[in-house]
Amino acid sequence: MASKQLLYAVDKSSKVYDEYKFTLPELYREVAKEELREDDAVRETSLSEMRHWIAENPYILKCRTDAKFLLRFLRYRQFSVPMACEALERYLTVRQLYPSWFKNLDCTDPTMQQILDYEPFTYLGQDGSGRSVFLIRFGRFNGDKHSPLQDARYMAMILETVLEWEEFQIGGCQVIIDYRDSTISNFEKWSLSELKIIMDIYSRSYPLRYGEIHAAKLPKFALPVIETLLSFANPKLREKIRCYSSISELEKYFEDSWKPTTYGGTVDFDKLSREFRRRIEDQRQVILGLDDMEIDVEHYASLWDSEEAVTGAMLEQLNIK
Repeated sequence: MASKQLLYAVDKSSKVYDEYKFTLPELYREVAKEELREDDAVRETSLSEMRHWIAENPYILKCRTDAKFLLRFLRYRQFSVPMACEALERYLTVRQLYPSWFKNLDCTDPTMQQILDYEPFTYLGQDGSGRSVFLIRFGRFNGDKHSPLQDARYMAMILETVLEWEEFQIGGCQVIIDYRDSTISNFEKWSLSELKIIMDIYSRSYPLRYGEIHAAKLPKFALPVIETLLSFANPKLREKIRCYSSISELEKYFEDSWKPTTYGGTVDFDKLSREFRRRIEDQRQVILGLDDMEIDVEHYASLWDSEEAVTGAMLEQLNIK
């Protein structure tokens, strides 16, 4: 049923839309109202307005119009329809301008399977505020075997997967980063241009609502790279980052309900990893279906602002378009 809905949603000539039902726990209804100004009436009106805008936009040729997809952007912009439409345009433009980064994000691809086997990202659960909590074990990225582009594609696949979750759209996320076992190659393989691209994309072009970001055990040799990366971040994102010298300090931010055994808790880490991978695999067709969306890329490229033009030039120099 999901694949059928996605098929008709991609074709904007269709006037058939899914009937939306709010099915999350009451906590998320409260968070949506208080933080995002979302209620049943606002949601219905905003979805109708956004669908009308897509249908009338001559430069958006194919686009998903199902509620779950459009709510990514409406929730990201607190139901300001003009701002949500702008965020959708930015997202579609990035995906189509740089297909080697964002197209064919197939979890069954051999390289994707290898990175998944290393388990650098794990979904731990939700905290008491409804935020989705993710653990990144940076040392699990293979600095010698996989290129920056391959790692970036893995990260894009993860983001596309979790953006399909409404609890993630509403509650946002909390990120915990464990830098233990990181090697020089984990950091030195990233060029200045690639670092800027990563930060531009994941802080501006994807509808992500970040909560707190806690990191520990960053090796000294990585400081120049991380400082360069953060220099490209907006001030609001930098304010949310906290760094610690020990894992014990980091563990204070794990709630008991999702604290893995490897961090002194009682939750089976292997089970968490298996469940997260299953959710990624279950959404494979949905994520691949994003490639069916299409825009007039020349039109949107011409509207790219000066800062984005710099990023585009960098991508061209890297020959990864």
